[in-house]
Amino acid sequence: MEYLTRIYMYGGVSVKDVESSKFIKAYAEHLKRGDKFKEPSWVDIVKTGFTKELSPYDRDWYYIRAASILRRLYIRPFTGVGGFKKIYSKKNKIRVKPSHYNKGSGKIPRSILHQFEKIGIVKKTKKGTRKVTSLGRKEMDAIALKIHKETQPTKKEEIDEIDELNEIIEETKEEKEEEKEEEKEKEN
Repeated sequence: MEYLTRIYMYGGVSVKDVESSKFIKAYAEHLKRGDKFKEPSWVDIVKTGFTKELSPYDRDWYYIRAASILRRLYIRPFTGVGGFKKIYSKKNKIRVKPSHYNKGSGKIPRSILHQFEKIGIVKKTKKGTRKVTSLGRKEMDAIALKIHKETQPTKKEEIDEIDELNEIIEETKEEKEEEKEEEKEKEN
C-alpha cells in the first residue's frame, strides 16, 4: 500500500531515476536553504582525507558531501562510517615513494550522519549501520520528481522533435531515391 501511495503522490519517480550530479546539486541547495542542517565551525580548515594537502576550495563542499552521502545511503542502505571512508578514499601520490591506498576522513561522514539522525532523515540500525527513513525517502523523492519534471521535455517539445526527425527521415529517403534514379540513368 505504501508503494502505491508513493507512486500516486510522487509520480513513481525516485532518486534512482534522475542523474546523480543534478540530484546532488539540488539536494545540497535544499540543505543550504533549510535551517535544520548546519555546517560545523571546522569546515573551512578540515581536510577531506589523509591524501589531501588543503581543505576544499568550494564553500559549499560540506552540503555537497552531505547530499552525496545521503544519495549513496538511499541507493545502498545499511552503510556505516567505515563504508563511507572507503567510498571517499584515494591513492596517496604526493611524494616520490610508490603510491598507497588511504581511506578518507571518518569525522566528516560521521558528523553528517549524526546531523541527519537528529533531523530524522536517517536512522541507526542494530548493527551500527544507517539507513534512510521513510520521511527522508519522501523528501528525496520529492526533489527527484522536481528535477525529473525540469529535465523531461513537454509534450509540445516532444511533438516538435518527432516532426523534425520525420522530416529528416523523409529528406534522406528522397535523397536515396534520387541517387538510385541517377545510377539507373548512368547505366542506360
